[in-house]
Amino acid sequence: MPIHFCYHPARDLLIHVGQDMITLAEIDELAARRRAAGLPDSVAHTLNDMRHAHFDFSLDQLRMNQEGRPQDSYAGCRQAEIVTDPHNTAILLLWRNWLPAGIEVEVFSTPEAAYAWVGVERQDRDLVIRGTDGTA
Repeated sequence: MPIHFCYHPARDLLIHVGQDMITLAEIDELAARRRAAGLPDSVAHTLNDMRHAHFDFSLDQLRMNQEGRPQDSYAGCRQAEIVTDPHNTAILLLWRNWLPAGIEVEVFSTPEAAYAWVGVERQDRDLVIRGTDGTA
């Protein structure tokens, strides 16, 4: 599983950690895995660490994949994206422009900047992949 996740209820923080190639099918599967894990319908803060991942799709493919789907259940949260790959950065910078109103997304190159913007203190092992079941 190239995208792992972990929810920290005390901080109301959902963390995704990506690795390797990420396809649109894997992004779709992630939503189902979050529902199966019993994550709440909304969270205040989301942090996505994609420094070790590469998106295997274009912005147009992402837009077509998302067209007609229900609004993101995490709308209303502050979502920080951590990326260093130019392709991923470009997709995220353009993607955030056509998200529904109410979701704030910023793109960062370091975890420190992302945590500061989200307003949540970083804890040891936050961004470490621990489980083989898709959890971080």
